Amino acid sequence: MERSNPKILKIVTVDDSFIVTERLKHILNEIESVEILGSAKDISSAKKLTNAVNPDVIILDINLSDDDYGQTGIDLLVEFRQNLPKSKIIIFTNHNELHYRLICLEKGANYFFDKSKDSHKISEVIKQWTIIN
Repeated sequence: MERSNPKILKIVTVDDSFIVTERLKHILNEIESVEILGSAKDISSAKKLTNAVNPDVIILDINLSDDDYGQTGIDLLVEFRQNLPKSKIIIFTNHNELHYRLICLEKGANYFFDKSKDSHKISEVIKQWTIIN
């Protein structure tokens, strides 16, 4: 039985750290069936980007540079889950405390990864999604 071609996943990253964004791009560029549609560093640009491109996957940090409205990545997670219900959302953060993990998963994150030790897990999950979808 022949395997069908994997789906190309459209991915957006949302992180205010240039270094983390570049690291994510490097990780994602190693995966064949991925297209990085853009990166946002704050809440307002993340909303504009995701509305414009309707990504399959969003990799999202909790802390973002503009909290003009007192919002965090968790608030953005809730909004994404409502407005982009089919998108997969990976929280990728330094806030690895259990209560953050539980809140994010309860609010609709598909995965919650710690930046300091789980970056390899992102590519594993993305590769699985390219096969499944």
